[in-house]
Amino acid sequence: MYWNNYFNRSVLLRCLTLLIAARACAQQVSSDTLQKILDRLDALEQQNQALLTEVQALRQEVKSNTPAAAADTQPLADQVQVNTERIKEQAATKVEASQRFPISITGMFLFDSFLGTPDGSAPALSTYSPYGSNSSGGGATLRQSILGFDFRGPQLPGGGKVNGSLSLDFYAQAGENDVLRIRRGVVSFDWTRRSIIVGQDKPLIAPLEPTSFARVAIPPLAGAGNLWLWRPQIRYEERVPFSANTQAAFQVGVLQTDESYSAPFLPANSYFAASRPAVEARAEFRHQWDEQSRLAVGFGFHESSSHILGQSAKSQVVSADILYKPFSKLELSGTIFRGQNFANLGGEPPGVTVTSQGVVIPIRGSAGWMQIALPVTNRLTFDFYAGRQLNNPRDLNDYGISRTFTYAGNVLYRLAPNVIIGFEASRFDAEYLNAHQLFANRYDATAAYLF
Repeated sequence: MYWNNYFNRSVLLRCLTLLIAARACAQQVSSDTLQKILDRLDALEQQNQALLTEVQALRQEVKSNTPAAAADTQPLADQVQVNTERIKEQAATKVEASQRFPISITGMFLFDSFLGTPDGSAPALSTYSPYGSNSSGGGATLRQSILGFDFRGPQLPGGGKVNGSLSLDFYAQAGENDVLRIRRGVVSFDWTRRSIIVGQDKPLIAPLEPTSFARVAIPPLAGAGNLWLWRPQIRYEERVPFSANTQAAFQVGVLQTDESYSAPFLPANSYFAASRPAVEARAEFRHQWDEQSRLAVGFGFHESSSHILGQSAKSQVVSADILYKPFSKLELSGTIFRGQNFANLGGEPPGVTVTSQGVVIPIRGSAGWMQIALPVTNRLTFDFYAGRQLNNPRDLNDYGISRTFTYAGNVLYRLAPNVIIGFEASRFDAEYLNAHQLFANRYDATAAYLF
């Protein structure tokens, strides 16, 4: 304030001095010159006033910002504390292999309670349990729970990296004791545009499957359109990007089939090769419009040969699969295939027929499935799926399965990001050549904790 008063007095004294001088020289100075001097004084006064206003505004701003700056430090301190606790938690739960590469423990605790109402005259509606269970009544089990491991390995030459996973469940049996069963397990050597994958997985020509928490130990639609058998294999994949949102992938692989499903009703002393090598190939085209909409279409081919009773029976399959999500509230997926002798990949057995003369004939047929998923909210989802398999009656003996058909619906609700409860109802039908149709209904209530 003192500075301001002093400044104002100085300005006034200068103005008075100039006025006195102007009056003393009024007779010698023209009126135009005097006017210029007065205008100059007015301009200086206005500039001084503007400077004073700016100084006062700056002082006020400094005073008002000081408390806000102090308040901002509190959220920052809280965030630091949260991050510190997370680091401590990760350090406490981290798992390392002997080679000091990180391993993540994954899996699912799954409780399944079920009620079945099959046709009492059905000896076995499907080779794949639990569809094939012919006992009425219900029960509950934890045997479909999954234990898994994900790991990341070292860097590879050329900018590649090693990744892998292994999943097991408790569905196998050894006498009366449940033991762990290997489901899927792969090691992937990945580069930007190519991968080499070794391990055990679904057939290359049928990568998709419906969503179900009731059908986990044996995947949904087993024997009714879903080729699911987990078999050892080696794959090579080449990826070709066309644009930022469009990509193609070309895959080729060698797979080991399970021939015990090709001819399961042979006498015990009959000769057959338990497994055979198969060649598979698949091409996939993907396009993504945004995070909520995408399209993927794939085409596959499989060829192998079953050796049964000293004879060879070709196994050939062509397939097509689709995953289409036009927007966030709808997703369509499915697979169709056609060929012969595909029980060794997960089709409904048998894959071949042995005539009365002892001739082995591959059974021709077609199959497929489709699912509609409706995620109503982030927590609630409805799924509806159905599948069937049709076998050529000309290739069947009497009482051979000519058609299977399964349809189901479930509702899944997330109590928490990793806790899901669900209810599912399903029906399985089987039609035998020159025999009546058999069926089985099943109802499941599940609770899953993902970890």
